[in-house]
Formats: sequence, C-alpha cells, structure tokens
Amino acid sequence: MSTQQSRAPERAVRVFAPATIANLGSGFDVLGIAIDRPGDVVVAHRISEPGLNFSVQTEHQDVPSDARHNVAAHVAHLMLNQLRPRFGIQMTLHKQMPIGSGLGSSAASSVASVVAVNALLDAPLPRRDLLRFAVEGERKASGAPHADNVAPSLLGGVCLIRSYDPLDVISIRVRNTIVWVVVHPHLVVRTHDARRIMPRHLPLKVAVRQWGNVGGLTAGLASGDAALVGKCTEDVVAELARADLVPGFHEVKRAALQAGAHGCTLSGSGPSMFAVASSMRAAMQISKAMTHAFARHARVPCEVYISRVNMHGARVYTIPQR
Repeated sequence: MSTQQSRAPERAVRVFAPATIANLGSGFDVLGIAIDRPGDVVVAHRISEPGLNFSVQTEHQDVPSDARHNVAAHVAHLMLNQLRPRFGIQMTLHKQMPIGSGLGSSAASSVASVVAVNALLDAPLPRRDLLRFAVEGERKASGAPHADNVAPSLLGGVCLIRSYDPLDVISIRVRNTIVWVVVHPHLVVRTHDARRIMPRHLPLKVAVRQWGNVGGLTAGLASGDAALVGKCTEDVVAELARADLVPGFHEVKRAALQAGAHGCTLSGSGPSMFAVASSMRAAMQISKAMTHAFARHARVPCEVYISRVNMHGARVYTIPQR
C-alpha cells in the first residue's frame, strides 16, 4: 500500500494564511505582497461523512457563521465538489482579521481554507493550482475575482498579476530589505463599495503616469530600493477616488512622509494605510506618527504591523494525533 493510501482519515491540520498589502499604490489589482501578520487560521480534519461541516470562531462582528455566506466555506465546497475525495472535512475558521480592513481579510480566509483542504487530500495539488479556487472567495466577497491579495497570501513574496484571462501570476524575486509599516485604524471600508466608486475611464496621460509607477515599483522591489518604491507608490487613480473613505487620510499620509517614509497610501481599498521605510528604526518612528495622526484627526485607535515581505505565504502545521 502506498504512503498516500495509508494516511489516517482523521489526519488534522492547522493553516495560517497571512495578511497582504494589495495594489502598493499604483499597482491596482495587479500587485500585492504578503506580510507577517495579522492573518487567519483554519483548523481542519477528515471525517467519514462526505461534504463539509463548517464553523467559525471569532471576536469580530459581521463574520458570517452560515457556510452559505462565508468565503472559507464557499471555496472549500468548490474544492470538494470538484475533486470529490473519499472523505469529508470538519473545518473551523478562526477569524482573526476584521472584515473591511484593507489587509486582505477575505483572501486570508479563502487561502487558509483551500490550503487546509489540499493538505488533507490523498494527492495534494501544487500550490499554484489552488489560486483558481481562492479567487472565487474574492468573487463572493466583493463581486470581482481579483488575485492581488490571494496570490501573495497563498504563495508568499511579491506577486504580479500579469493577466486575469487567463489567470497568470508572476512571483517577483526581491531583495527583501524594505520595511513595511501598516497602520489599521478601527474603521471599516467595504471592498465592494470601494470598487464601485472607481473611475471607469482614464485620460491617456493619467494611465501613462500610472504605468510608469507600476514599472518603477517592480524595479524597486527587485532591487530593494526603498526610495524608488516609495516614489512609485504614487497612485493617480484609486487614491483619488478612495481617500475620502478614510477619515484623516491626508493628515496621516503627511505625518508619515514628515517622519521619514519614502511613500504612504492606502493598503488595498483601506482603511489601513501602509508606508515604506528603509529600516526598522525608521519604521517605528513612522508608525508612531501615523497612529498619532489617526488619533488626532479621526479619533480612532489603531493596530500597527511592521514587517518585511513574508516570503513563505500560507503555512501548514500538522496537528499530532491523540
């Protein structure tokens, strides 16, 4: 009997899927990076009955506990219905990230789910083959199957979405020296609402400027040039449409730049904001300036996450059998 065939059906896994910074300013829907934290966790094990038994544990409001409305359950169902394993899965989503954070909350749930299901299969799929399932969680959450959060959360590192039809994701080799400061204010911006206000047409000169910044971003990430990356986070499309969704946005950005950030803008659709720093010491000063600005101008507390690029993405931990 093969090793795969002899696996115990009650084998269990714990999967952590990290948060992400999508867009990186000018790279709307095409660039994203994984960071170390926060993230979501899925615990899953095999059961003899076919199908999915799903539950949620969370302290956050508005997280759907009904499997019909939860992205983690949705993508798990898609995998089970297509792959039809000889067992079912008991899954618990430990939802640690708030919805509408701008840090890829729905993507982290979807990625943790598909990686957990895959780890329990007799013949797991290659990691990249899971992208097609994970993006369906984004479709359910926001109406658009964008991959700039799910790709880096799944694969780690910096991901460029070269094409959506067909889906083509390129992992960019980077010199991992840049420090990313992420400040999450206690506000909510729904991705669906933020996408709805995006402009549908752009003047050619605006598009050309944005393209130049995307090219500069990729070059700066590859070389570890924080100054170039910061300069190229300039976003002449989404930021103009979305800045007013985040109280204090302009003041926080100004505070970050004055504290030494090379660039600062929205993480994803917000309300989280990120800044680019050259060192951990600079990152600490920038984070303090940003949190103080949010407290002063928006009167909200914040969480701070400081990280280099997370090169690993989702991680699988096998739960020992009793």
